[in-house]
Amino acid sequence: MRRRVIKVKDFASMGSTVRLALSGALVVTVVSGCSDAGPEQPKGLSPSQICDGALGPSGASALERISGADRFTELDGSHANGDPNAFSLPLAAKRLHDDLSDRNQCQPYKVDSDFPVLTIDFEARDSHSDPAKVSTDDLSVYPLGRFAVTHQGGGATLVFSCPTQGGGEESTPYVRAKLTVTRSQVAPDSTDKDQIAVLTAVSRAMADELGCAAQAKLPSKIPDALPG
Repeated sequence: MRRRVIKVKDFASMGSTVRLALSGALVVTVVSGCSDAGPEQPKGLSPSQICDGALGPSGASALERISGADRFTELDGSHANGDPNAFSLPLAAKRLHDDLSDRNQCQPYKVDSDFPVLTIDFEARDSHSDPAKVSTDDLSVYPLGRFAVTHQGGGATLVFSCPTQGGGEESTPYVRAKLTVTRSQVAPDSTDKDQIAVLTAVSRAMADELGCAAQAKLPSKIPDALPG
């Protein structure tokens, strides 16, 4: 029987071969692992997702124009009364007759911003202003609901018919929706009509939630402001 004599240099050669093979396997594994990673997901929510999805297509587009952004966040955590800070239509409807400090508000923030682009608050009301009697020096009046105006310095107010019952015997015939803006978060080329578009879109969703969409008479297409 012949025995093969393996010289020291053969061991060195074999070791090099093994190391190369292991190195190659490691490279393949690393590359394969990297290729399995999907694209990085964008931060925040889209305009159609923010505020309980209440903006709809027209309101979402208007929010993008107001903010100059396309991704948003909301406050997390809980309010002092135990309610979630994030906006939801059922919770905002439940709190219509409560004090301002306890009401649930729609507040979209730009990603990584400390200030909301805007705030929308809903409140039960027993009366409203007459749109024919308001001064148009710093207001633009829109033929929407019972009363709708935008303010020259920013912001909008909309009142629509929607009877609601408070915790006691209190009943009110109207809901007032009010939008305020953080001026530093508003794009310079946005318009007052964008603000009333967002407010009307969220108000339409609220009217649906409260079961008064037919009485509210809030169209999906925003008309032009009335001549001053």
